[in-house]
Amino acid sequence: MGADGGARGGLRQEWPQDLSCRTVPAVAERLTPLRHALADWARRVGLSPEITHDVVLASYEAMANVVEHAYHGGGGVLDLHATYSSEHVRVSVTVADYGRWRPPADDPGPLHGRGLSLIRTLASRAEVEPGPRGTTVRMHWLLDRATAPGG
Repeated sequence: MGADGGARGGLRQEWPQDLSCRTVPAVAERLTPLRHALADWARRVGLSPEITHDVVLASYEAMANVVEHAYHGGGGVLDLHATYSSEHVRVSVTVADYGRWRPPADDPGPLHGRGLSLIRTLASRAEVEPGPRGTTVRMHWLLDRATAPGG
């Protein structure tokens, strides 16, 4: 965490709607501060504890996938961007890398291969966009207007 309270490596916030962490080194040690920054942002926005849990867990899984799979030999970065739209009553989180997509193994073993299905279970909608310049995971949570922040 930087002196400004953010995850160093490009934190920019437009209080409280956006959380943006750019070019964060894609190493396991950087994921916990990002997870805490995302949880703090979700609380400041006013998300319920249940939605905060789902957002943080799914996003952490997407970031862990970057660390584990995106960069052969290390040296990469990830971007995390979270927004809350009161107009659309929706939370959106994007996790992006600039590595190479590796399709999941046919038999990844008992402790691997469940990340994308976990993300898709926790989010209202999730999209994975692999490409030649990296992979982007977009997750969306549609909130109940009556219980949404400011609702």
